[in-house]
Amino acid sequence: MLAVCDGASAPVSEIPDEAFALGLLGKGFSQDPENGIFRSPVDGKIENVAKSKHAYSIHTRDDLDVLVHIGVDTVELNGEGFTPLVAEGQNVRAGDMLAKADIGLIRSRGFNPITAILITNPDRIENVAYKFGPATAGRDAVMFYGTKK
Repeated sequence: MLAVCDGASAPVSEIPDEAFALGLLGKGFSQDPENGIFRSPVDGKIENVAKSKHAYSIHTRDDLDVLVHIGVDTVELNGEGFTPLVAEGQNVRAGDMLAKADIGLIRSRGFNPITAILITNPDRIENVAYKFGPATAGRDAVMFYGTKK
């Protein structure tokens, strides 16, 4: 799975939100965005764009459900500072733009822009490995896994 933004990738345990940090919402990684461009980590179909524009669900051909969740508690911004670049039902390829977010605004309102990239049905994957550190959106692979049949 590819990086969704330019910025350091790290374990989800570093997200300052218990549900993400404990893996309750799925298996994946986090990224600390350097800018406000977010790209799809996988090929798939956009299943949901949150009304608050901060979260995107993508369903892949191998039946994985992927969540890109921009920021911690950013649902409280009610969409302010977020610009979706995809719509529900749209097919995307890994690296396609998903959204733009005003990272400065997010921080100025007291929110952390750290982004969670999760497979929300982790029972479908195995042999998971990560390559944490600096990552470029749409280019660098961060999470590696096999899919169960």
